[in-house]
Amino acid sequence: MLIAPWRRVGPDMVECNMLVYFINHSVAPANLGGAERSMIKLVEDWYASDPDFEAFFITKAPRGLFIKAIEERGWKYKAFAYRGWTIPKHDAPVSEITYFARYDYASTLDIIKLMEERRPDLVVTNTIVAPWGAFAAKTLGIPHAWFVREYGDLDHGLAFQIGRADTFTDIGMLSEAVFANSHAVKSHIGQYLDESKVSVIYPGLDVPRIQELAKEPPARAPFPANDKSLKITVVGRLAKSKGQWRVIDALGELTARGVDARLCLVGSWIDPGYDMQMMKRAAGHGVADRLTIVGEQSNPFPYLAAADVCVTPSSIEAFGRTTLEAMILGKPVVAAARGGSAELIAHDETGYLFDLQSPAELVDHLERYANDRALVAQHGAAAKSRSGVFQSHEFSNAAAIERLKHTSTMPAYRLPSIARYWFSLPEHYFDIRRAPRITISFIMTRLGGRTRALFVRPFSALRRRAQRS
Repeated sequence: MLIAPWRRVGPDMVECNMLVYFINHSVAPANLGGAERSMIKLVEDWYASDPDFEAFFITKAPRGLFIKAIEERGWKYKAFAYRGWTIPKHDAPVSEITYFARYDYASTLDIIKLMEERRPDLVVTNTIVAPWGAFAAKTLGIPHAWFVREYGDLDHGLAFQIGRADTFTDIGMLSEAVFANSHAVKSHIGQYLDESKVSVIYPGLDVPRIQELAKEPPARAPFPANDKSLKITVVGRLAKSKGQWRVIDALGELTARGVDARLCLVGSWIDPGYDMQMMKRAAGHGVADRLTIVGEQSNPFPYLAAADVCVTPSSIEAFGRTTLEAMILGKPVVAAARGGSAELIAHDETGYLFDLQSPAELVDHLERYANDRALVAQHGAAAKSRSGVFQSHEFSNAAAIERLKHTSTMPAYRLPSIARYWFSLPEHYFDIRRAPRITISFIMTRLGGRTRALFVRPFSALRRRAQRS
């Protein structure tokens, strides 16, 4: 059992239990991602088990849906302007790298000062995107834990500034403990860091809440009333890597085989006009009238509940949150046989796995469900039963909390003292003569791209801006 430490706050000494700083990577402009929701649920579970525990959040500015979510819960936070060491495109121009580096390193210095004012027992970084809280913790010799919830390049198309191998090696060096959200991710990062440091913790889901929300009527009808076709739902951000196009192609092939099926896509999209691309693809297969795109939904669970079968067609999923949510609601899931999905689904028991290189497998599995509704019910019941395995103690937030408490007592690696000075270099030695040119160059590049999008696809561009506001 941990002894509550004494901590100085102002002139007085006050007694409190663990103080943990959680580092968030995202503003969440349009929706809370699975990583943010998983961290919030971890903190909720920690407070439920120990009301005297204290969480403090360091998050990205400006204010978005993540800050709104933690304000609703009454949690304390401070926002900083930073980006990260994984960026959403390759070969970024020097002007862009320099523009953001000043903010990244200035924020790191401010985070160090914040941790000095009230030294936490532990710092926890969520996702691989932003390392600044880890750097701050290691500058001060504070124990640090890292939640790796993605592959980075393979699933989200991120570019590692120093390469994949060096990034994960550094994550291992900067952390006393590492948590992966699936055995697949643990095996992947275990190539680059000490795998004995890594624990598998599946994201905690509020099962009663999911089941309750699923009973609500959907904001938009996913399928025609009293429709007898095989109803298929896919939930997730609309993007090429998420693979909705694979299901559209499968829908076309099912129709060609004489199988009556309909598809509903739930999720937002970043690329302007991507929804129209999906509709155009469906039209090319002659199934546009069988496809419904409902966009981002604050409550996606009624759309899962309305389906006969759900599909996770992503190229690779680190975990597969929507897969598990569908299983909780008693839906069989057909998913690509890669990454986290492969360990969630028991093939031919709770759903099916298909080879991405063999599109016909996806079609065959869906046709089997269309022709055997008893199999849909059988696999759905088995899926609901199996979903409990991934919420069991060994892989639960309770197990994560136990290890995090232990991690806070471990000797912590500390960066050399010169590291703090290094973080100040961009600010001190930034060439004031070049600063306006670099800043203007970067801003003009961004404005140019946005202006082009506004003229080429005005409605999509305006909708995208509205989602970010």
